[in-house]
Amino acid sequence: MATLSAVKVQVPAGSANGSAAPLAPPPVIILNMFYSGLGIARDMAGKGVRVVGLSSDRKIYGNFTRLCEVRWAPNSQEEPGDLAAMLLKLSSELGGAVIFPTRDADVLLLDRFRDVLSPHYRLAIPPSDCLLRVMNKHALAVAALGAGIPVPRTALVSSRADLDRVESEVGFPCVLKPVVAADWRGTENWEKVGARKAIRVNDRDELKREYEVLSEIDGEVLVQQWISGSSDEIVILGGHVRKGGELLDYFTARKLVQSPDDCGTGCLVASEPIPEIIELSKRLCRALEYQGMAEIEYKYDRESREFRLIEINTRHWDWHRLGSASGINLSWTAYCDWTGHSLDSQAKPVARAKWIAEDALLIYMLRGLYRRRLRVGDVWKKLSGRRVYGISDWNDPWPGFRYGLREFLPNLAKSFLRITPGGLS
Repeated sequence: MATLSAVKVQVPAGSANGSAAPLAPPPVIILNMFYSGLGIARDMAGKGVRVVGLSSDRKIYGNFTRLCEVRWAPNSQEEPGDLAAMLLKLSSELGGAVIFPTRDADVLLLDRFRDVLSPHYRLAIPPSDCLLRVMNKHALAVAALGAGIPVPRTALVSSRADLDRVESEVGFPCVLKPVVAADWRGTENWEKVGARKAIRVNDRDELKREYEVLSEIDGEVLVQQWISGSSDEIVILGGHVRKGGELLDYFTARKLVQSPDDCGTGCLVASEPIPEIIELSKRLCRALEYQGMAEIEYKYDRESREFRLIEINTRHWDWHRLGSASGINLSWTAYCDWTGHSLDSQAKPVARAKWIAEDALLIYMLRGLYRRRLRVGDVWKKLSGRRVYGISDWNDPWPGFRYGLREFLPNLAKSFLRITPGGLS
């Protein structure tokens, strides 16, 4: 696919610099330089587009990539107003840029300041009404059911009295989730929930104990059916959706390892054909009138023999670069769509590949060996084939080298020295 150095891209009316074609293609702004942000910079390399990463963590590995400019910025979770003010100030330099969020807090910031920022930038997020339905997990479940998409049994708990109906409406085991994921992610709240994005409970007593803690953060908690099965029953469609809910480009994948095992984040994910979830995803996007990046996650329910919708991420996710390794560069597709450059929406063959969060996977393996719950050979088999890494890249080596030497290895050594609960155990 051609770079934009030879493509005439129109700036939408109301965008920075008016409606005339710019001399250079619109730049890209990446919010935060963790796995997702670093992956965007690598996706955009060689495309003839200026890329600027705004990082709220001065030590994170993505700051050291050679593939984009990196500047320090306020944290969207804790200082959203300050970050919005910085973006407004940058509009004189970077007006017309596509802003790619990489965390839910980034998405919420762009939506909160949409009216202020949209005259200057292209905000790569869904429309507000769609966004609110998707980020609110209860509203998403209701919308999915309306579109005929299977979801886990779901209840919204707003008080201690509501706990009594969980057994009849959802059953045990079940899983507790924030209604909006970002509500648990603030520093203080994240510590209160034990750095867990979801919590499995097995009986009434456990449900009451966990709710007592969660109610200090927010009285409303989502309770969903726990779908049994290992992490490799979790499958995903990752894609970019153009206005009107049409999937413009996509690939499908399967989680092979996630950490923690029950309610964790994928640290080894493989692309593979999963045709069953493609039509479900197309129907869901149309029903939501979705637009933007989408990571649509399902889990296979062996009892009902169907895939049930778990969640949608409304921005780039950790392992989106698995798409590029498989022949589907979603960052480039999204950029072209947001800047008005037409693309071929024909389905493309997907080459099999694997994405690895090398730091998280190593810790997962060491913990499993220490607890005698894991054999190295089992994981080694899953690592075979073509691979792309979250941090390391021969064409952009400094993030992996610096992170390994200055952050990961010292932290790993400290864990070995402890070898106690709180260390690797």
